[in-house]
This record gives sequence, structure tokens and C-alpha cells, in this order.
Amino acid sequence: MKKTLLLLAALSLSTAATAVNIDYATWDGTRQKADEALIAAFNKSHPDITVKYNLVPWGVYWQKAAAMVAGGSTYDVMWMNLDNFPFYQSQGALSPIKLNAKTTAALPNVRTAPYKVGGQLYGVPLGPQPVTVYINRALFKERGVPIPTASWTFDQMVAAAKKLTFTKDGKQIYGINGADLQSDLEYGMSFYYGAGGTGLIKKTGNSYTASLDATFAKTSQKLLDLIYKDKVAPGPQAASQQGYQMFLAGQMGILVQGSWMVSTWDQNKDLDWAFAPFPSVDGKQPRPVVSAHALVVPAGSKNKEAAQTLVTWMNTSPQAQRMLAQEGLLPTLAENYKSQYLQALPGRNAQTVFAQLPNSVVINASLRNVKVLPEVLTVLSQKMNLAWTGNAKLPDAIKQATTEMDTLLKTAK
Repeated sequence: MKKTLLLLAALSLSTAATAVNIDYATWDGTRQKADEALIAAFNKSHPDITVKYNLVPWGVYWQKAAAMVAGGSTYDVMWMNLDNFPFYQSQGALSPIKLNAKTTAALPNVRTAPYKVGGQLYGVPLGPQPVTVYINRALFKERGVPIPTASWTFDQMVAAAKKLTFTKDGKQIYGINGADLQSDLEYGMSFYYGAGGTGLIKKTGNSYTASLDATFAKTSQKLLDLIYKDKVAPGPQAASQQGYQMFLAGQMGILVQGSWMVSTWDQNKDLDWAFAPFPSVDGKQPRPVVSAHALVVPAGSKNKEAAQTLVTWMNTSPQAQRMLAQEGLLPTLAENYKSQYLQALPGRNAQTVFAQLPNSVVINASLRNVKVLPEVLTVLSQKMNLAWTGNAKLPDAIKQATTEMDTLLKTAK
């Protein structure tokens, strides 16, 4: 008996000595419950690897990411967005991810392509994560507004938003979120692409220039009018809450947000929400944006092999894919788990999310080698924000953005 106990103790010490601890970092709190469940499942199925979950606020997150470039301490697996990817990859801050042939074949190339440079894969996408439309069905019914159909148009959406803007029990109810729909950001850009937009930066030969054309200007005006002309959306200074918070509280009829918000709505059991089709603009087919976030392994990680095991498992293992779909989140292999996803969201019109995927757009996918992309997009956002906050006329904001973007893009090759 004594020998048996000594042997078990020795085995326990050996396992502890060889176990690898890795840190997983994300900024997205809407997925916290699902991510923590995934990590618990991974830890159970991989006793030689222990993963710690880190939820980091957006600003602090990128401060930590900067440590990757400086060569300082870093997490082992991190979320990355496509806009920042070119900079971190070009600085050698990301480690190539090596996947076996079976895993590579399972991953949709349309989603992995933006994270491939020089034949190497540097990020494995989480998603797809499409921009979607949510509606408060109770408000639609109360105001006599028809539930949107597949033929819903932008003009019909505005008409609905006007009816959904009213005062109730001393509280202002708004038709739609407006401050979130800045036309250079993913929610507003979903309307821009639907109007025929082809991208805010174009490449001619070996040079890049800003392309804030007539389609961008027209779409921007339509979205800006929701706040200042149609008055169906709160402006940046008009509400103490963000759009999603007002929708959650039952004070907004239409919300353009991401498909990842479903767990947030569970916080209000009385909220009668559903997905709605994305509206067409000027008679064209809707082309909403898909956010191409990915998991990356920083070059500074001291546990790259274990980190890549986690990345592969989270994006391709049937257990992980099924768990995400059952939480109402689209897994990487979304099409393979459609039935589980729809079963998780009964009566929410979730099939419209899948219906829009074939025509969705991954923004800036063709610009992954432009090292100054984060700075260019920051300038654009700052200038457009002046218009959205009422501090500049839209044509002036577009003109200033074009000038400053072109100055930065002259250094891009």
C-alpha cells in the first residue's frame, strides 16, 4: 500500500512538472460565458495543458499587445482583428501557425486567406461574426409596424424607425441606433457595401489612395440623417446609454449590431427580440460585413506548441464547435453546425443570419500587407466622428479624411 501511494505521488509530481500553463486573452465580454466553458472543456480533455482565461478591456488589451512588438511579456493565445493584423505581423510579433492537412482542409479558405502572408498562416478566424439587425417585436406590435421581410429596404427601415420613435411612460424610445452607424466602421459600412461600395482604400499599381467616393458620401449622409434629420436615433450627446444598452432596456426598436450579442439579450427576460433581414439600399442586394477576428500566437509566447493546440481545438474540434452553436454563437465551421445554432435560438428568426452569409463582406481583407493600416483607419474614424458628433459638416470631414489618409498611404508599399 505504501509503495502504491509513493508511486501515485511520484506520478502526480511528474504530471505537474510537465504540465504547460498558457494564457488566453480576449476583449469580448459578450462571449465570456461561452469562452470559459470552452476552456474548461479543453482543460479537461488536455490534462497536460492548463489554460487561463483573461478578459481584458479594449484599451488595455492593445497596450498589452504592444508588448508583443517590444518583446516583453505577452499572452500565449490572443484575439486579433484584421485592421491591426498587418502591423503586428510585419513587426514579427506573431508566430506562424502550423496546422495539419486535415485541419487546414476543414477551415474555409475565404476566412483564413486574410491571415496568410507569404504562404504562412498567422491567424485562425473565430466566426464568422456577421453584422446583423435585431428588432424589438413588442415595440413593432405596439406601434403597428410590420415585421421586416426579406424584401425590406432602407427606406422602409427609416419609415419603421419613425413610427418606433416616441415617448412612453416618460422615457424616450428611439427607432434605431445612430451613433453606432458611423459609415467607416463595421456597422455603418454594412450599408455602404450594400449601396455598391467597393472599399475605402484602393490600390493602383504599387500605391494606395483613399477612396471615399460618391457612394461613401451618399451612404454616410443617409446614416447621418437618422440622427440629425429624421431624428429617429440618439446622437452621441443625446443618450447616457449606448445603443445596445437602450435596446436591452426595451427603449429601442431596431438595433444594427453583431450576431455575437445574443447572450446579452438574456439579461432581460422580458425582451422580445428577433433577427431581421438586412435591408437593401437603392434596390441592391444587401452585403453586410463579417468581422474577421482571429486567434493568434504571439512570437513571444514560451508555449507555442500548446498554444497552437488550443487554437486548433477551438476552431475545429466537434466539441468546441457544438458548444458555441448551442450558445447561439456562430462557430468557425458554422455551416456544419447550422441545426444546433437554430435549435439554440428558437423563434428568433435566426435563419436570416445564415441567409446573409454568402453575400457578406470581410472589410480590408485585401489590405493585410499595408503596415500603416491602423493609423490610416484611425485618421478616417477621427474625421468621420467629427461629423457624427455634429462638430463638422460631412463634406468637410470626408475631404479632411481623404487628405490625411493619402499622406499616410504614401508610405505604404
